[in-house]
Amino acid sequence: MQSGSSPSLYLHLGRQLAQLLGASLQETSAESLRELARAYDPSANESRISAEVFLFFKYLLVQACVGVFPDSETDQVVAGFFAALNERATGLEFDSERQAAMERLWQLRAGQYDHPFGQDRVQFLDEAADALHWKRTVLQFCQNVREIANPPDIWAGTNGPSQQASRSVTAVLDQMIATVSEMKRLHFAESA
Repeated sequence: MQSGSSPSLYLHLGRQLAQLLGASLQETSAESLRELARAYDPSANESRISAEVFLFFKYLLVQACVGVFPDSETDQVVAGFFAALNERATGLEFDSERQAAMERLWQLRAGQYDHPFGQDRVQFLDEAADALHWKRTVLQFCQNVREIANPPDIWAGTNGPSQQASRSVTAVLDQMIATVSEMKRLHFAESA
């Protein structure tokens, strides 16, 4: 695939990315975040937790795309991914108001994650592989489940839900990056 490729090719990539997102949401990484959300806010309902896990993993996958695909192709690939997600949502028969609300929520969450994820990414690249990472990003996830003015120290202890979630984020990102890298190799060999 080269720059200027047809929209159908980007939609094909987007469908593959949507499948990757769906598979990621079924794995232990997602369950670790659900457990952390329940520990952080025992009153949170499962629908809210599932929505926040979905948005978080969607954010991670977009970041994997940004980090792996050539800059000249990233916008089209991400647009194909969003188009594929919209295809899947079509069967849910959301009205235009609901779709607009979902888009606003996505924009809000992406903006909330950008700064903490950027800081955590720098720390991740600078530290040993076995260190705990994604502390700011995981805390932002918790705050998205329930905003608390003075959140508790979720990192207290040695092997609580936050530590598990941090390791899970590393694992899911590694998996996403490996899969996206393979997609890049297959579709963008000329620009590798």
